[in-house]
This record gives sequence, C-alpha cells and structure tokens, in this order.
Amino acid sequence: MNSKGPSSAEQFSIRDLHRLSHILGVGVKLGWRHYVDQLHLQGYLPHRHVETISPTLSDAQRLRLGLEELGPTFVKFGQMLSIRRDLFPDTVIQELQKLQDHVAPFPAEQAHRLIEAELGQPVLQLYATFDDTPLAAASIAQVHIATLPDGTAVVVKIQRPDIELLIKTDLEILFLLARLLYQHIPESRRFDPIGLVEEFAETATRELDFRREGHNADLFREKFADDLSLYVPEVFWKLSSRRILTMEHSPGHHLSADYPSEPAERQRLAENLVQLYLVQVYEHGFFHGDPHPGNLFLLPDGRWCFHDFGIVGRLSSRDREDLSQLFLAVIARDPEWVADAYLAMGGAAPGADRAAFTRDMGEALEQYYAVAADQAPSFAEIVNQFSRLGQRYQLRVLRQFLLAFKAFIMVESVARDLDTRFNMLATLQAFTPHLLARQFLPDMTEALPGTYRALFTLRRTLTGLPVSLTRVLQQLTKGELTVTVANAPMDEIPQHLDRASNRLSLSLIISAVIIGSSLVMAFHTGPHYLGIPLLGLIGYSVASALGLWWVTAILRSGKF
Repeated sequence: MNSKGPSSAEQFSIRDLHRLSHILGVGVKLGWRHYVDQLHLQGYLPHRHVETISPTLSDAQRLRLGLEELGPTFVKFGQMLSIRRDLFPDTVIQELQKLQDHVAPFPAEQAHRLIEAELGQPVLQLYATFDDTPLAAASIAQVHIATLPDGTAVVVKIQRPDIELLIKTDLEILFLLARLLYQHIPESRRFDPIGLVEEFAETATRELDFRREGHNADLFREKFADDLSLYVPEVFWKLSSRRILTMEHSPGHHLSADYPSEPAERQRLAENLVQLYLVQVYEHGFFHGDPHPGNLFLLPDGRWCFHDFGIVGRLSSRDREDLSQLFLAVIARDPEWVADAYLAMGGAAPGADRAAFTRDMGEALEQYYAVAADQAPSFAEIVNQFSRLGQRYQLRVLRQFLLAFKAFIMVESVARDLDTRFNMLATLQAFTPHLLARQFLPDMTEALPGTYRALFTLRRTLTGLPVSLTRVLQQLTKGELTVTVANAPMDEIPQHLDRASNRLSLSLIISAVIIGSSLVMAFHTGPHYLGIPLLGLIGYSVASALGLWWVTAILRSGKF
C-alpha cells in the first residue's frame, strides 16, 4: 500500500476540503451517490442540493463529462486511462479518448510576469516581438508567437499560474479516493487504483517540468538529424526554464487544418508517417506518444514536423524484441505464438487458463485471416480484440506497450484519413525483413553485452544440467534412484562436463555466426567487396576457421 497523500480527509486543509467537496458533488451529479456512501465520505458532500444529470446518458458518457467538469488534473488522468485497454471496455475507452480541455486563456499580463520571473528580464528585452493573444490554450499551458532579435520566429509555451498547486491538491485527493476504493470496494482492486494514481502522479509531475519536453525534442532532433522526411523544431535553451519553453515556430500547418489534394501525395505521406513510427519504435526505442493531428505538421517542402514532446514512450531492447514477436506472430498467422507474445508483454493473474486464452485467441484471429486482403482489419480492431480477451482472462500489459499501441492506432487513423486504402498489416508485413534482421543482427553496441550475458548464462545452465536432470528423474520415478559407479575417478567428472559444455557452447556460437552471416548475405547489409557483403564474408570465414579447428581437436583427441 502506498503512503503518499493524506490517509484520511481530516488531514486536508480547508482549501483541500472545499476541493474534495466539489469533486464529491460532481460524483453525486453524475448519479454515483452510492459510491460516495460506500467510501464513507457523505459527510463531505456540499450542503446545497445537487441535481443529477440525465439518466439517459451511459456511465461512460457520465465519466467523461465529470472529468471535464473537474478540470485539468482529471482530464489528464482520464487521458492516461484512455490507453488502458487491458482494464476498461471499448465504450469507456472511446469516451475517454474524446476528453477535451475547456479552459479560457489567462491574461497576457500574467504571462509577462511569469516570463520575467523565470528568465530574469522583461519580455520585450528577450523577444523582439511578442503576440499577447495566445495561439492556443490548454490545461497546463498556453502558447504565444514571438520573434527573436535576429528575426527567428518562435513559439513560447508558458505554464498556467497556480497549476502546480491545483495538481498537487488533486493528486492528494486522488490518492485518498484510491485508498478508500481499495479498502471498501473489493471489486475495484483488479484495476489497482493506487497503482494507477501513482503512475499518473509520476507522469503529471514530469509534464510540469518543461525542460523534460525540451530534452525530448532535442533527442528526437538528434536521432532524426539525417532523415529527410522529418523535421524537429529547435529548442532555445537560453529562453527556456522549468515553466517556460521557447521553440522554433514551424512554417507549416496542422494536419487537422488541411489535407493535400493529390491522391499520390496523400498516399506517400501516409506510408512515410507509419515508416517514421516504425523507425522510432524499433530503431530508437523512443517515440512520440501523442501523435494526434493537432501535433502533426506538414511543412511546405512535404516533410513531417512533430510538435509537443511532453509525452514520449521508451522501449528497451527487450521490449522491442517482445513487440517484434507479437507483430511477426500476427503476420505468421500463428495463434499460439500470438498468445505467448502477448503474455510476454505483461502477466497473467494467478490461475489464468493459458490454454483457453490461446484457443480463444486463435478463434478471434481466424475471423480476420478469413477475409479478403482489401477487407483486412485495422490495427485498432486487432488491438481491441487482444484487449477484450485480456480483460476476460485478467491479463495486464505493461504501460510502455500500451502507449506504443495507442501511438500506432493514432498514426493508423491519420494514415487512413490520408489514404482510405491504407493497410497497416500490409505495411507491417513489408517491414518484416527489418524486424527479422533486428532480431538476428542487432546493433553491436546493444548486442555485445547481451551476447556476453547469454553465453555466461548458457555455460552456467549447462554446468548445472546434470544436477537438474537428476532431480527430474527422481520426481518421475517417485522413488530412490541408486547409481553404482565402479572404479570411476570421480575427480575427472567435472572436467568431462566442463569439456562437454565448452564444445556445446562453441557449436552454438558457430551456428549463430553462420545464421548471422546468412542474414547479412540475404539482406545485403553493410559494406560490400566485389558485390559481396563484407560482414557476411568475414562471418563465414570465422565460422569456417572455428569449425575446422574444432573438428581437428576432436579427431586428435580420439573421442568422437
């Protein structure tokens, strides 16, 4: 149990109690008075009479309206929950995805004061021009257009006054509500309410520090420096701080504002956008986590430009391997592999029936595989099917994978708006050679540590194999097994085992080199000599030399 936040409402300040009363009042307005009673919070309800909203609205619609009424913190919380397809049904997810900020811009005078407090100089000494009318206003910040003394057009993101205090108060109340839910409503425990609030608190705290967003943008700019299809705006650090972020103003337009008219250009942009995301996920393990049309710009030269790097996803090498397995399994039409890959992304509840899950997964996928190519399901439909099965068997998926699924679904939606014939599964299938190459030919800076670890683990496993095998045999026979060895030099047994494990390890290494070299030859990776991939040629040579030496050593020993 987490200890963050007050353990009871009595520990709240007067200000916090007013906020708690307002939140509970909204709950009653939504028709959820019985939950307030179950949490024993009826004493903190507003004294005024609260009218309930129309009973014709669904619970999911009520939830969305309530979160929007409660303001920025709860809107952000709902947006985070919108990726939890492993916890909530489609109806709830769809409503949470509609959440919008309904906030008025704060006065320009406050923006000026905040900039001066953060950067130490008046606005017009820092910027040549500054438009007092905000370009956009959201729950956390608003954006103004300005120019630098050298004429560079920039956008200035300014944090809302007092937003930190509001979020801090709301987080304390959310922690209290989560604890009470866990204690008094047992059926809520499968959602892990305390864990959800902890996760949100961490995310919200990070988003309040604009330096993180700036560093994310810089990292994107660095990783895609040589990519001619994507542009990332520059961050001006001398004009940025924890609550102020100054970035280059893009000369393009929001994708939501205008689509190209030429079908060929729309098709190119759709394919290019998805390829950019595949590279982000599989090459870099670092991707933009909120690619809705408002964050996607098209530059006049046809390049993509991403905005708002407050939400990014990170995938370790192992995470990328797990995600590759899932996509490859779907493409290979192997339900058992799909089920195993999906389970590897999280975990199953104790007692979950893996065999039944695999069977149901096969039945669910069969309906997709049976359709014609031009009627192939969307990526969103497949993920939703995974999620429904996951909920049925109480499977949990790690957040980084859920964020990746959300990003791919959003990108697929944009791609289909651009090109109605776009097929995500076909694009993934075309990307299959790259996925396979990454599995067997990873970047050496990532591969070497893992290879060393695997070899040592393999050696340790092989060395301990005789003991493990003995235990298994004992269990199978359900009795005592007596082995008599006559005149056996026991001190030589470890040497024989060590020699055997060394030979097996060497054979595995040679096999891996041959497989890797074959993939290099097949995909023509790396530098070439006389039209032949040099790395593949070197790999074959090394494997041949090791194999020849190994065979010679065995023949000389006379033990074969």
